[in-house]
Amino acid sequence: MKRQALAWIHSLHAKLFLVTAAVTSLLTIGMVYSITKNNRLIIEQYTKTLALETCEVVKKDILERDPEFKDPRKIETVLESIAGERRSIFQVDIFHLTREGLGLISSGDEAQVTHGPEVEEALRKGIQKAELVPLTTGNRAWEILYPIPNPRAGRPPLALIRTYCDLERWEVVWTENLHRTLNILPWVLLGEFILLWVIMAAFVNDPLRNLTQAMDRLAQGDPEARAPARRDELGLIADRFNTMAQELQRVGADREALLEEVRGLNAGLQERIDAALAEVASLMEGNALLREELSQQERLAVAGQLTAAFAHEVGTPLNLVNGHLQLLLGQPEIQDRTRERLEVIAAQIKRVGDIVRRLLDMTRRPQLNQEPVALPQLVEDLERLWSPTLAAHRVTFALEAPRGVELNVDRKQMEQLFINLVNNAVDAMPDGGSIRLRVRPDRDAPEGQTRWGFELEDTGAGISPENLPKIFKPMFTTKPEGKGTGLGLPICREIIRNHGGEIRMESEVGRGSRAIFSLPGRPSTD
Repeated sequence: MKRQALAWIHSLHAKLFLVTAAVTSLLTIGMVYSITKNNRLIIEQYTKTLALETCEVVKKDILERDPEFKDPRKIETVLESIAGERRSIFQVDIFHLTREGLGLISSGDEAQVTHGPEVEEALRKGIQKAELVPLTTGNRAWEILYPIPNPRAGRPPLALIRTYCDLERWEVVWTENLHRTLNILPWVLLGEFILLWVIMAAFVNDPLRNLTQAMDRLAQGDPEARAPARRDELGLIADRFNTMAQELQRVGADREALLEEVRGLNAGLQERIDAALAEVASLMEGNALLREELSQQERLAVAGQLTAAFAHEVGTPLNLVNGHLQLLLGQPEIQDRTRERLEVIAAQIKRVGDIVRRLLDMTRRPQLNQEPVALPQLVEDLERLWSPTLAAHRVTFALEAPRGVELNVDRKQMEQLFINLVNNAVDAMPDGGSIRLRVRPDRDAPEGQTRWGFELEDTGAGISPENLPKIFKPMFTTKPEGKGTGLGLPICREIIRNHGGEIRMESEVGRGSRAIFSLPGRPSTD
C-alpha cells in the first residue's frame, strides 16, 4: 500500500492533479473573498447613498414648509416620519444659526444631542461631509453633514442637516451571507476535487496505464499486446505503439518461418550428408546467435521509436502549457503568492521536459568521436556528478588504477557508460555499500593494440542465475516498476562494442556483481 502511494505521488497524474487542484482552490477562494468583500463595500455605499438621499428629502421639505425656521414643529414632524430607532436612519439633527447662537431641531432627544466644532464650521462654510463613525453599541454608522444652501448669493447656508444611518441590520445580512458562503465553500471545493479526479483519471491516468500495461506485456514476450485506440495525443502514441507491435509480430513470424525452413533444410542435409553434420550444427549455432543479436537490435530499435514518439507527443502539449504559463507570468497584476505557485508549475513542466529528452537521448545510436582522455580526470569529473547520489544512499566509491592511464575513447559515451553502471550498482545497494573500479592492462588485447581492462564491482544484492543471461536484452529489467527502462545495460554494451570491446557480468546473489570489459588506450608514440 505504501509503495503504491509513493508510486502515485511520483506519477504524472498526481502532479497534474495536485497542481490543478491547488490552482482551482486558490481561484475559488479568491473569488469568494472578492465577492464577499465587494458585497460589504456595496452595503456601505448603499447606506451612504440612503443617508444622502434622506438629507436631500429633508432639505426639500424644509425649503417647502419653513425655510425661516419659524415653526419648528413642522420640521420635527418631518424628521419623526423619517428617523426612528427601528430604521436605518435613526436620527436626523437640523442645526441653524439664530440670534442666541446655534439652534437645534432633532428627531431624537434634543437634550442628549451633542456636536463638535466641525458642525459649526460646516454650517458656516457650507461643507458637505460623509464619515463612518463608531457607535456606543459597537456598530458603525454613517454620519452625514449636509448644508442647506442659502438662495441669497454670498450668504452662509440656511442650516446644516446631520444624519446618522446605522449599518447594524446590513451587517447582520452581510454576516449571515458570509457564514452561508463559508459553510458551502468546503463542499464546493470537494466537488471540484472529485470532478477533477474523475477527469484526470479518464483522460490521463487510464490511457497511460493501458499504454504501459501493453508495453509490459510486449516486453514480456506477448506478441498480441495492443493499446486501446483513442482520438487524442495519447491515442496517437497508442497507434504508433500498436503499429510497431504489429510490425514486431510480423518480423517474429517471418523469423519463425525462416527458422522452420532452416530446420527442414538441416533435416534433409543430415539425412543425405552425415559427414557434414558437425559443420551444419556449428553453422546453425552461429545462425541462432546472429538471430538473437538481430532480435535484440530490433527490440532496441522499437524501444527507440516508441520513446521518440512518446517524447514528441508529450513534448508538444508540454510546450503549449509552458507557453501559456509564461504569458501568465508576464502579467504584472498577478499577486506574488500566485506568481510563486506559477513558477513552481513552470519548474515542474521543465523537469518533465528534461526527463523526456533524457529518455530520447538514451535510445539514439551513439556516434563515435575518439580522442585522448585521461582516466583520473574523467573519474574526477564523474564523481562530482554522482557524489550526491552516493552520499544519499550511503555508498562509497574507490578507484584502483596505475598512474597515467590514458584512453582513446569518446568522452561523452564514457560518461554515459560509467554513469549507467554506477547507477545500476547504487540501485542494487538500497542499504548502502561500496563500489570499486579496478583498471589493469588488458593481456588479451590483440598484438599492436593498447587496451585497458576494467572491473567495476559492487557489494549489492547480486543477480539471480536465471536473470543473468537476460540482463543485456533491451527492455529487460529486474528493477521495480517506474525505476528502470531495460535500456541501460544494452546501451553500455553498444558503447563498449563501438570501442572494439565486449562486456560480461559476473554476479553472486547476496554478495554483489562485477562488470568486466575493456577499452582502447592511447596509442604509443614510440
